[in-house]
Amino acid sequence: MKIRISTLIPILLGFLISSTAFTREASVDTVKITNNSTSTSTESGFDQQGYYAFRPDLRKCMSPVCGGFFVKAVNQKLTRCANGSRQAECYVASLSNKKNFDISSAVLVQGAIKPKTYPEFGNLGIFAVTAAFSSATESIGKQLFVGLENNGIVCITTPCFSVDQYLLNGKKIRTLSAIDLEAVGASDELLGEARSLIDSGEVLIASGVNRQTEEVGGKGVAFVAERFYLPIKAQIK
Repeated sequence: MKIRISTLIPILLGFLISSTAFTREASVDTVKITNNSTSTSTESGFDQQGYYAFRPDLRKCMSPVCGGFFVKAVNQKLTRCANGSRQAECYVASLSNKKNFDISSAVLVQGAIKPKTYPEFGNLGIFAVTAAFSSATESIGKQLFVGLENNGIVCITTPCFSVDQYLLNGKKIRTLSAIDLEAVGASDELLGEARSLIDSGEVLIASGVNRQTEEVGGKGVAFVAERFYLPIKAQIK
């Protein structure tokens, strides 16, 4: 079934990418990036490592065995926990939050799981937070987690591959011709914040899929987001 992308992010100087049709048949038009991707890996100033889905532990039992946090490395099947084991999700009993992020709305964090021994309970771990992100729709996505950055390319036709895409917790980088945030269902205010990040040269964190598009000058690749994540400001710099 074909649908039409009606809203694409302006990439540079008000340059608007015209609406393009794409199909939702994953076997034909979904372009996947994994750790086995053949996409070229290049040097980037953006740190792709250390991203975790994040949620508080709401179990009603004794602290520190309960009441901490669950973290899961995005784009990875297993996460290495504080005790060295690999699990689908890891429990940490506490946080090291030196920049004093307000984590009450955080669903995605950047940082590291570190060992920490608690008297009488053993090594339950601690998570050292270096960045935190809230979701535009108050929940975390389930698809590919990436960073999206304007690479400075300006074109007079489409497709224009003016977006660099960084695979979180991986090494792969590829270029895209468009970003589609329409399916996220975010408010106009939050969509504006997301666009401002990209227009100002910052990296927008998002989850979604890549889809081939038919454009004026040939085939492009658009990232269709299911969620995007906005940075939570540090209280201490």
